[in-house]
Amino acid sequence: MERTIRMKGRATVTAPSDITVVSMNISGKETGFAEALETMSRTTGRLKDLISSAGIERDSIKTSDLKVEQSYRKVKIGTDRNGYDKFKEVEDGFDYYQKIHFEFPTDNTVLSDVIKNVSKSGATPRIIFSFRNSDPEGMKNRALAEACRHAQEEAETIVTAVGAKLGKLLSVDRNFSTRGDYDDEDGYDMPLRSACLSESMDIDPEDYSVDQSVEMVWEITD
Repeated sequence: MERTIRMKGRATVTAPSDITVVSMNISGKETGFAEALETMSRTTGRLKDLISSAGIERDSIKTSDLKVEQSYRKVKIGTDRNGYDKFKEVEDGFDYYQKIHFEFPTDNTVLSDVIKNVSKSGATPRIIFSFRNSDPEGMKNRALAEACRHAQEEAETIVTAVGAKLGKLLSVDRNFSTRGDYDDEDGYDMPLRSACLSESMDIDPEDYSVDQSVEMVWEITD
């Protein structure tokens, strides 16, 4: 019968959140498709110009979502034989939506300048800003190496204590997670008007953390 030992290891690597990620959602409605597309394009172009004037490279401002679609509203057309209101949907112009995003080395002055400049656009986009580390892959690799080292050290300690040796590595399973990075659902969501009330933004983002866990199996030899 093959003798094996299975051991779990876990490690966490933490580093400063040195990259700020900003996304802006632009939305509205126009009576026609062409008008909606034109308004969206004009508004987005104006926003990009103002963002770039705060020191952000214009080419780095990317679109991640865009749509123009028919809008409908319900109109009451009477009641049914049971007395309940009856409605029908009628066309009600075109909704447009575009999401742009960009990132830069974390700097509250730059972030404040971006938001102040955007306030001059006449638009009121939804602004979401979040933070991450500039080397997430490196952090994952460091955490993985540390988790593997912990698992191996514990496995060697156990088998040595019973007079055996750690043999060939048979399998490795891993899982990882991150803390300190935010998406649209849990980032800092700030209404434009509120953001512009302050001369500067005093934000100290929490550190970015990467957790790696491994489960490793070795042969046990004499």
